[in-house]
Amino acid sequence: MGQLRIPELLLFFALIFETSFGLPLPANYLVILAILVLAMTRKPQFDLGRMQFLIPLLVVGLFYIGMVSMFSDPTEFAADWKRRIIRMMLTAALLFVMASGRIHMRSALTGFGAGLAVNAVAFYAGFAPDHYGGVLSGFFEDKNVAGLAYAAVGVLMVSLSSRPVPRVLLFLGFGVLVYLTDSRTSMTAYAAAALWMLIAPRLPLLGRWLLGGLIWVAVVVASEDFSRIGRFSEREGSDLLRSRIDAASEIKVGQAGFFGNGLGEAYVYFDADRSTWYFHNSYWTTLVEGGWPWAVLLVGMTVAIGLRPFAGKLTSHEVIAQAATIATLICAWRLGEVLFTMQWAIIMAFALQARLVADGAIREQQSGVGRKT
Repeated sequence: MGQLRIPELLLFFALIFETSFGLPLPANYLVILAILVLAMTRKPQFDLGRMQFLIPLLVVGLFYIGMVSMFSDPTEFAADWKRRIIRMMLTAALLFVMASGRIHMRSALTGFGAGLAVNAVAFYAGFAPDHYGGVLSGFFEDKNVAGLAYAAVGVLMVSLSSRPVPRVLLFLGFGVLVYLTDSRTSMTAYAAAALWMLIAPRLPLLGRWLLGGLIWVAVVVASEDFSRIGRFSEREGSDLLRSRIDAASEIKVGQAGFFGNGLGEAYVYFDADRSTWYFHNSYWTTLVEGGWPWAVLLVGMTVAIGLRPFAGKLTSHEVIAQAATIATLICAWRLGEVLFTMQWAIIMAFALQARLVADGAIREQQSGVGRKT
């Protein structure tokens, strides 16, 4: 506890509160605003160096998606694009203040991890909302949002210890929580992250590429067969609904055009029962909302920052960042809002900082060799 900062610990603990409490934004985004205010009182601990180009790149991207949304005619059931763009601006700012070290990363992860654990305890104690008949969601109010948090961000909790036994216990503990969300996608993502952390550090660059390909094939196979295994075999009705949503979503993607239709348009409406459903695919969401420019920017950034596909030797934290990014990309395949979320920003910030620390260590080592010679 002596290594932790209490403000970050408490603020990131509060990120579990997805409910809006009648406010214009979800409570956790108001918490993000408080985190940004705290960050402004701190000096950056890391120089982003050549990675600073990401800041104007994201500013241009947000300006682009804002213009597309402003000049598009919203459909009847579209979400409010102005609220979405505000949330995205806060998310982008969170990414960079965390990556620069204005926010103490270890304290932030410890606080959020504690919040995730307390959310589960409060849920089963009856103090947190239950919207899915006993399936873990709690203060996230959605089992898929909870699944994303427990799977993708849960992987980062391994970084809180450098010893094998605590790491294994942390990973297994969050694995149980992922299972309790009943999200097949999140379970698959978490298993893929585990496989990456076990095998990738022992492989050369080409081997990691092959491992990534094998994981992708395994995910595709699992997506076809998972619903036929054990308790998931009873989900025929929900799977049929998901298939209907996917079919309607794919049609809407095809009609979106190169530049998309603006924020809030990633939904389908069924006249038969007058029901509205959000997409179950984040890649399709980006295509419908911002077209190919937006999709290429978000996916390209995520891969470049989180996976570093052409990097050679990697530190332990960089491997963990890769595993969390893999979990995120898998979740994005079957969950509707994953990219450019709070969880995504935390993972990208962790990956950026891990890279900056590794680059700094390499520079110090090279400098030291130079002095000796």
